[in-house]
Amino acid sequence: MNEVRKLDSKRRAVFPDRYSPGDVFVEDEVTADRVVFRLLKPAEVPLVPLVERDGQLFVDQVVDRDIIRQAIRDERDER
Repeated sequence: MNEVRKLDSKRRAVFPDRYSPGDVFVEDEVTADRVVFRLLKPAEVPLVPLVERDGQLFVDQVVDRDIIRQAIRDERDER
């Protein structure tokens, strides 16, 4: 039996754990009562250590802007 997923107030749904934030999907089929998504490519997001201070999360190391810029450009060019 298929699982039912309900959208929240911002029209978001929660997908199973095998999908990660940043995964890219494409709409394969859209009808009045059905939308079928296909996973294009799992996200390859580098993880950086986070530190919690006074209830807020901070990145624990310097992140190179050029690496971020290149990753965004590469992801955009793959579409």
